[in-house]
Amino acid sequence: MIKKHIGSVGVDSGGLIIIDPAYLGDWKDGEYGEDNHYTEACKARDKKGVQEFIVSGVAGNAVGFSSGYGDGVYPVYAYINEEDRVVKIEIDFE
Repeated sequence: MIKKHIGSVGVDSGGLIIIDPAYLGDWKDGEYGEDNHYTEACKARDKKGVQEFIVSGVAGNAVGFSSGYGDGVYPVYAYINEEDRVVKIEIDFE
């Protein structure tokens, strides 16, 4: 397996989410504290861990988490197997 640097991710709120882009059409934006997905993502981040939340009626289709060390720019790596497929993504928060 090959580990390859594929880019960086910027964090300006202390957290990130992972979501299938197919669900972004159902994303409800708004201010924190209102009934929307931004609030759900922040709640997941505030737990200082990882939490799934629903975006499109499918349980677990988004995962929110704290970036660990707060705001910054963090490197992202892909692990590519012998079939040239991405099998793992790693974000280094250290």
